[in-house]
Amino acid sequence: MTWLLRVVALLPLSVARTIGRGIAYLLSLTNNDIYRLSRINIALTHPQLDSDALDKITKDSVASTVVNAFEMPIVWQQDNDWIVKKTVSIEGEAHLTSALGSKKGVIIIAPHIGNWEALGRHLPVHAPTTNLYQPPKLTALENIVRSGRERSGAKLVPTNQRGVAALLKALRRGELIGVLPDQVPPKNSGVFAPFYNVPAYTMTLVYSLIQKTDCRVVLGSALRVPGGFKVIYAEAPEAIYSADQAVSLRALNLMVEMAINNDVAQYQWAYKRFKKQPEGVEKPY
Repeated sequence: MTWLLRVVALLPLSVARTIGRGIAYLLSLTNNDIYRLSRINIALTHPQLDSDALDKITKDSVASTVVNAFEMPIVWQQDNDWIVKKTVSIEGEAHLTSALGSKKGVIIIAPHIGNWEALGRHLPVHAPTTNLYQPPKLTALENIVRSGRERSGAKLVPTNQRGVAALLKALRRGELIGVLPDQVPPKNSGVFAPFYNVPAYTMTLVYSLIQKTDCRVVLGSALRVPGGFKVIYAEAPEAIYSADQAVSLRALNLMVEMAINNDVAQYQWAYKRFKKQPEGVEKPY
């Protein structure tokens, strides 16, 4: 696996994308979990789609998922000049610079859309950046993933109390922290909040950090476009700062929706986002 990743990392971005789309086409001819899970999640969150539209977005999403897997080793291994070159455009950058100007620290909400690794490589351009880090299940890959994510200067901290303490310190220094908000958190680390009107077990970490630091929050993503990536920043809904946890968590999920609405097919729909449901509610998988 590590040998394969190192070989893929040598490919031009356009070639990696072509290979990824080819493999995705072959997957579309089989009964596979990536397609099945993506279709279930898109149907749950976008019930207005007819069958043809649902099938098309699902196939496009599977292609995006596979292409992303081929892009990541390249993003990890390339130098900062390559990242700058492949950042084709930046939208809403003023939202980030304004938030940093508050000197209160900034949480970047980075959903699993487009290529979040490319966004992670871009963030340290603006300010010192600290991100939570969960080592991959395949331990042989850790050096590749970790060194890639730190290549632009980001600091990685573990997903435990020590890591959370490091995030607090970074915010109090007026720096950036990056949070992937759309995974199912561990037990007792989340509550249910609507995500496209579907109950989703949602992390409380962002709410807790806001309440403890009075930091600012900005939405960030790096969408796949011809020639590279389009980085998009957007202002958070005011409700994210509410002292009412339910209101803040609904706003957090709304931010994920905002990112998805820029390009539904580039979201990672193959993840079991709704595997945990309130008591009495049927699980969709």
